[in-house]
Amino acid sequence: MEQRCHPFEPRDPFPFDEGSRASQVLGVVLGMGWLAIPIINTATSSQTAWRVALCVVLFGAALLAYLDGIGGRRPPHADRRVHAALATITLAGIVLTLVVSPSWAILFTYGSVISGIHLEPRQGAPLLFAFVALATVLNLHEGVANAVSWGVTALGVGALMLALGRLIHANMQLQAAHERIEQLAVEAERERFARDLHDLLGHSLSVITLKAELSGRLLPDRPKEARRHVGELERVARDALGEVRETVSGYRRPTLAGELAGARVALDAAGIEMRVRERERDGELPAEVEALLAWTVREGTTNVIRHSGARRCEIAIVPDPAAGAASAEIHDDGRGSDGGAPSRGSAGNGLDGLRERASLLAGTVEAGAAPDGGFRLRVTVPLAAGAAA
Repeated sequence: MEQRCHPFEPRDPFPFDEGSRASQVLGVVLGMGWLAIPIINTATSSQTAWRVALCVVLFGAALLAYLDGIGGRRPPHADRRVHAALATITLAGIVLTLVVSPSWAILFTYGSVISGIHLEPRQGAPLLFAFVALATVLNLHEGVANAVSWGVTALGVGALMLALGRLIHANMQLQAAHERIEQLAVEAERERFARDLHDLLGHSLSVITLKAELSGRLLPDRPKEARRHVGELERVARDALGEVRETVSGYRRPTLAGELAGARVALDAAGIEMRVRERERDGELPAEVEALLAWTVREGTTNVIRHSGARRCEIAIVPDPAAGAASAEIHDDGRGSDGGAPSRGSAGNGLDGLRERASLLAGTVEAGAAPDGGFRLRVTVPLAAGAAA
């Protein structure tokens, strides 16, 4: 299933190793050192018991909210956790600044840190300016210079965290993109393997089955001929084993000569007359084009043997440099679309795999009943696509 990563999707914004995590924890702890300023100011000033109690409660709530908020937007309810942390810090900052000590305006700086890291700029920037305004306005009674200093502190730290947040989320997107690329690569390799395995084993097992049946019928009366077919059966089995190994290692690329020879053996074993029309060509076909045409020959002859009930099969290989294309066509005189299995039509796994191969080279696949009877499979591929590949 496809996964999309929103630029500010609730994820851990610090996706690093344990060593980096320890450094980040240390950074958070050191950053909290600024809280010593209002704590010392409160402890050294004359405060009533209820103000001290209020300070302990609100400071504790703000500290827990900050630690929860700075740790990352973790599900469940990630957005709510961040917003709740910001609301708690803001409330504590307003009350403690007005009631206990102006230095508690430092809490607005911590609020700007969370909003800058974890919120989108369109949300984080307005909050940053709101924190700057609170830190400034609530300290105006202490003098303009003092008020401005608190506002500038919140602005400077908040702007830095806003930029850091953008960098963190850009890294998150990059990581998600890398994960998606790896996932697509695995899916593509799985599809290639399934496609190759179907085409290889479907053809080879059909030939092995035919050879085994033919050998069994010939054995009582014509043992020498039966032995010849058994030998061919062994060769086909060994070839299939080698092809499967090549497919697993990713180096399987069939050739037209090999597939035409294999088609002749398979059709002969099935009692189907084979005719090949191959137009002379100048030079070799591009390797990818030849491989696609070879897969077409293999899939087409496999379907003829399995589903057609045909007596004759014609294979045409037509390179056409003037048109910039090459084609392979398999035409039988069997039952056509009506009497065959699903793979004779558009829903078969083999033809689906062939269409996938052709689409990679901008090729086309035509499969259906031929005008003069029987079934026709034709694949056309541009020569330029093979050269580019």
